[in-house]
Amino acid sequence: MRRGTGDAGTGDQGSILVLSLGFIVICILALAVVVDASTVFLARRALQAQADSAALAGAQAIDLGAYYADGAASRIRLDSTGIRAAVERHVRRDPGEGRLTSVSLRDDVVLVAMTDRVRPPFSGWLTPSGAYDLEVEAGAILSYRPAR
Repeated sequence: MRRGTGDAGTGDQGSILVLSLGFIVICILALAVVVDASTVFLARRALQAQADSAALAGAQAIDLGAYYADGAASRIRLDSTGIRAAVERHVRRDPGEGRLTSVSLRDDVVLVAMTDRVRPPFSGWLTPSGAYDLEVEAGAILSYRPAR
């Protein structure tokens, strides 16, 4: 016995539509997760570049008094008071969004730590503003070794 297209007893009518809608919803959610993760990754990468350049600016703050008194042939030391000022000046000039957390000098090694708040684009649609802001951190270590 052959059933026609007009039989109501098949029970499968509309199941492809439901499966297709479910698949589309899953694809949209996966896309939102990938975009949010990419946003956080790129913000962290930009913050790392900003911290690296700030550490480099700090490592260029040599002790000018010793340099001018003893010349370039002597062991050039970093100016511990000038490092923080140089790093802060660099961070103010740099168009990045990072906030300077700490700057220190230990045995001719400049340490810079920065933080930033990132709001992933899809995570906060149904939440109050700022509820899903993520804090990313980056640090840079630059060892100062003058040429001998």
